[in-house]
Amino acid sequence: MIYRFHGIDRHKNYSTVSVLDRDGQELRFLRSFDLKNYLKDLCENDAVVLEASCGSFYWADRIEEKGAICFVLDPMRFRIITDSWNKNDRQDARNMAKALWVFLVTGEFGIPTVYKPCETIRTLRRLFTTYNLLNRQIRMLKNAIQAMLLDDGIVITLSERSGLFIGQRSVAEVLSERHLSMAILSTVKIQIDLLRGIIEAKESLGIQIVIASEPIADKIRLLVTIPGITPLSAAAFLADIGDVQRFKSLRKMNAYLGLVPRCHDSGGKSRTGHITRESRKLGRTILTQSIYQTIKGTPSWERRYEELKDRRGSGRARIAMIRRLCGVMRQMLLTGEKYHWLKEELYQRKLRQYEKTLEKNNREQSAA
Repeated sequence: MIYRFHGIDRHKNYSTVSVLDRDGQELRFLRSFDLKNYLKDLCENDAVVLEASCGSFYWADRIEEKGAICFVLDPMRFRIITDSWNKNDRQDARNMAKALWVFLVTGEFGIPTVYKPCETIRTLRRLFTTYNLLNRQIRMLKNAIQAMLLDDGIVITLSERSGLFIGQRSVAEVLSERHLSMAILSTVKIQIDLLRGIIEAKESLGIQIVIASEPIADKIRLLVTIPGITPLSAAAFLADIGDVQRFKSLRKMNAYLGLVPRCHDSGGKSRTGHITRESRKLGRTILTQSIYQTIKGTPSWERRYEELKDRRGSGRARIAMIRRLCGVMRQMLLTGEKYHWLKEELYQRKLRQYEKTLEKNNREQSAA
């Protein structure tokens, strides 16, 4: 039975804690307290609530290791905090402790919590954060290089651009016949060196992401049966949704992924707008890059895409097909069935590459 109810308002260097007993009376109140030392006294008779913020899941794991129950509160949906006129650390800790006591003892109302993914999903999310950062830096550098050359009237061809960016040709080789000052040429060379280094780091990180996804390898092997879906894009989708069982419907999952359009109702009229962006967008971004291969590799999908593109435009048609793909992936994860239009040769090639990457990593770990 739970005898102590802890509300923790956590900050980077200190925490404020309010502790209630079984009768709802405050036993202890601590300000500017080190959370690591505080957790030593927790046991299976304690329940803890803390706000969702950076590092909350780490501390929730440490709390649960002590045998205590831990709730990670969604502060945006906890109206006692969001609508409070007197918001400070002391009041927030006491409000959370009181809400936890009411929820577990009286059951009058619940507390809004956030989904706490497993360690594998959290690791993948952190890796993909860096992966997306590298992608943005690559785009910025490519645009800066081309803009600098355009200022001197130089337009490089697609093959020249590919040779420069990927590293097959040197800057001097590509731009030898162009009239550029030494200062501009040196600047372009610096940017090219930075770009190639970031591209190399991105490729290395992509391999690390695939290796980190080994605990969910069975789900990845299932999803790569879809044309266009690689182990990397499958890991991105799984990192976004976490446990597919927590979504009661496809629409709820699509809304979480930011694939559902906004809806405006007024005067009995309904108008749909652009997709919602207050959501996780990793899966949507990665799938946008692979949806065309899926469309080409699936009977009837290409015809459906062309019809939507003619009627609604390429952007809306692409999002509609991504929604359809997410629905297929959700159903596959729920049933465990492979993709209906599986291309065996393509699937075996992707599977061999995936297994090779995992085996290489296991050998390196054994050698170390």
